[in-house]
Amino acid sequence: QQYKLFGDWASSAKYGETFQVIYSEPMRPPTLTGVIPFLVNNIKGVGEVTAKKFLEAIDVRTIDELVEVCKSQKEKVFGFFKSKRDKAEQVISLITGDEVYRGIMVFLHEHNIPPNFANRIYERYGSDAIHLLKENPYRLISDFRNVGFLRADAIALKLGIDPLSRFRLEAAFVYTLERAHDDGHCCLPRDILIEGAREVLGAKRDARFTFEMLLSELRSIYKENREKGIQSFILRLPEASAGDDKTQQPLFYLPEVFSLENSTAGECARLLFKSGIGNDPFEAKFRAGEVTLEELVPDIPWSKLSDEQAAAVELSIGSRFMVLTGGPGCGKTFVLKAIYRIQKALKRSVVLCAPTGLAAKRMTASIEAQAYTLHKTLRIGQTDDSGSSEGGEGALKDVDVVIVDEASMLSLDLFNTLLEAMPPQTRLILVGDVDQLPSVGAGNCLRDVIASGEVPVARLTKIFRQSSESPIPTAARAIIEGRKPDFSLVSRTPHLPSAQSLVLLPCSLQTFSEILLPLVRETIPQMYGLDPVRDIQILVPMRRGDAGQEKINKLLQAELNPPHPDKDETLVDETSLFRVGDKVIQTRNNYDKDVFNGDLGFIRAIRVVQKKVEMDVAF
Repeated sequence: QQYKLFGDWASSAKYGETFQVIYSEPMRPPTLTGVIPFLVNNIKGVGEVTAKKFLEAIDVRTIDELVEVCKSQKEKVFGFFKSKRDKAEQVISLITGDEVYRGIMVFLHEHNIPPNFANRIYERYGSDAIHLLKENPYRLISDFRNVGFLRADAIALKLGIDPLSRFRLEAAFVYTLERAHDDGHCCLPRDILIEGAREVLGAKRDARFTFEMLLSELRSIYKENREKGIQSFILRLPEASAGDDKTQQPLFYLPEVFSLENSTAGECARLLFKSGIGNDPFEAKFRAGEVTLEELVPDIPWSKLSDEQAAAVELSIGSRFMVLTGGPGCGKTFVLKAIYRIQKALKRSVVLCAPTGLAAKRMTASIEAQAYTLHKTLRIGQTDDSGSSEGGEGALKDVDVVIVDEASMLSLDLFNTLLEAMPPQTRLILVGDVDQLPSVGAGNCLRDVIASGEVPVARLTKIFRQSSESPIPTAARAIIEGRKPDFSLVSRTPHLPSAQSLVLLPCSLQTFSEILLPLVRETIPQMYGLDPVRDIQILVPMRRGDAGQEKINKLLQAELNPPHPDKDETLVDETSLFRVGDKVIQTRNNYDKDVFNGDLGFIRAIRVVQKKVEMDVAF
C-alpha cells in the first residue's frame, strides 16, 4: 500500500536533508478493484465481505463515481452503515482524502503537537477538534491518558488562551489537588490550595494572580459547577469542634478521593457495629473468670506481660475491630504473637498480612506463621478464568480474623479495599506504630482510625527492647511531641560505643562521603555483625545533589559492589548502571509476580534477550 506524506524539509548536520513527516494518509487506489483491500487495510472492523456489500449497495462503477458519492451523496454511505456512523465517517474521509483532516493536522503541528498525539486528538474530536481545543484546551486532561496540566497548559498558551481564563484557573486548582494527592494528602485546606495554584499559574511572573483574585475565582467556579452538576473538586466545610485555624478553613477534595474517604468511614462503621459476629462463649466465660488465658495457651509466659500488654490481649478476645499501637521496643510483636496463639486456640481461622512484601516476611518470621501481602490476600490485580479482575470480593469469605501488621503503611485505597472485603463474621486487628511516617499513598489511615475515638485502641508505651537509658526512644518521643531532643545525650564520634547509641555526626557536602563510607563498610558491620549491602539501608531526603540518592548510590556501588570480570553489568541510561549483586528497590506494583512498590531485592543475573536487557532479581 502506498502513502502520501505531508511535512517539512529540514537540514540535519548528521543526516543531511531530511523530510519531517507531520502526518500521512493512505493513497486512494486508482481503480475500483483496489477499493476493497484499501478499506479492509485502513478501517478497523471492516472486512472483505462488508467492503464488497458496501460497493454493491451504493452501485458505483468507477473510482470517480465512488468519490462523488462520498462527497455529495453521503446519506448513501450512512444508510449502509446505519448505526455505525463512525465507520461511515471513516470511509468518507478515507475515500475523499479529507481536507478537514489535513487542516486539523497542520493546525496541530503549528502548535507543536506531535503527529501521534495529533492523530489521537482527531480520532477523539473529529472535525470539531480545532473548535473544541480553542474553546477549552484543558479538556485534553480528562479526555486523554498521560496528559496532565503542564502539557495541556503549554498547548493552551500556544493556542493563545487568556492566562486568566476560568478554564485555566479551574485546571490549576485540580492539578494542585492532584499533586497533593501524589504527595500523600487526601485534601487541602482552602488557603494552601490557593497558594499551590498561584505557584502553578506563575504568580511570581504575573502579578495578576493574587491570593484575593484566586479566592474569588475559586468560589465562583465552585458555585457555577455546583449549579451545573459538575464536580471537578468537592468542598467539605469544617466541623464546629475543629481545632486550629487551618482546620477551620473549608477542605477541598478530588471527587474520587472524597468518595473513597466517605466509603472508608462507612465501612469502618459497618465493621464496628455489624451483627455477623454472635456471642462468643469463651469471651463470656473469660469475663466471668471461669477460664483463664493460661489454661487456653499454657506455654506463653503470661506473668511477664505488663499491664498494658495484658489489657491489649484481653481487648482482642471480644473486639470486632481494634488497634494495637506502640513505638519500637514496646513489645508489639510479643503481644501480637500472643493474640495470634489465642485466636488459633479458639479454632478461629486467621489471616496474617501486611502492606508490603518486606513487612509480610518480617511478620512471618516473628509470629512463626505464614503472612502475605495485602495485595495477595485480597487478590488485588489478579484475574479470574474469564480474564476480569477479581479485586477483594470473596477473598476473605471463610476467614474469622484478619491481622494487619505495619498498618501505618495503609493507604486510603488499600484500606478501603480491605474493609469492603471483610465479611460479616470477620474480625479485624490493625497493628502498627501510629507515630511512624504514614503511607506513601494518600491517606493516614491508622492515625485517623485512632483519632476517631470510635475504635478500641490498645496503646503500648513502656519500652522493653532498648535500654531505658538509651537516647533513641527519648529523642524519638521528643520529636513526636514537637520538642528538640537533648543532644547532650547524643554521641558525636563514629566509633559507636554500644548498640543503644544515637550518633550525630556533623559533616559538610565535601566531607560526608569520608564519614559515611567507613561507617557502612567497616564500623557498623563489625560492631553488629551485619552485611553492609544486605543489612544496612541509607535514607536521604533528596534525589539529586552532592548528598542525594543518585550520588550516594554511585559511591556505595563503587565501594561495596565494584566491577568484576565475573559480574555482568548494563548501562540503563546516561547515569544509571546496574551490576550483578546490586541491591535494588521495586518502584511499581507487579501483581503477577507478587512484588510491590518498596520491596528490596538483589540482582542475580543480567542477560540480553532479543536486544532487550533482562535482569533476574531476588526479592
